[in-house]
Amino acid sequence: MVYITDEDGTVRKFACLTCIKGHRSSGCQHADRELVEIRKKGRPVSQCAHCRNLRKTKQVHIKCLCHKKSEGTKNHRHHHYDFILYSLFF
Repeated sequence: MVYITDEDGTVRKFACLTCIKGHRSSGCQHADRELVEIRKKGRPVSQCAHCRNLRKTKQVHIKCLCHKKSEGTKNHRHHHYDFILYSLFF
């Protein structure tokens, strides 16, 4: 597997398509072939960091619509949910 570090410090993993299809991506050393990025295991994250933190800390699962809202209404929406959750627990 070929490791490439971005400017921001994140490390991305690459392997050739033949090794990926043959389930040998961790041992791929083919730098002369076309490389494909190795994605993370599991389902991709669909919630923003704030809604994910609410789900983990307060055990509330809500649909995240933060990225669809404008920046001004997004903060109001989070404070509204925090108030509702606070009133439910106290």
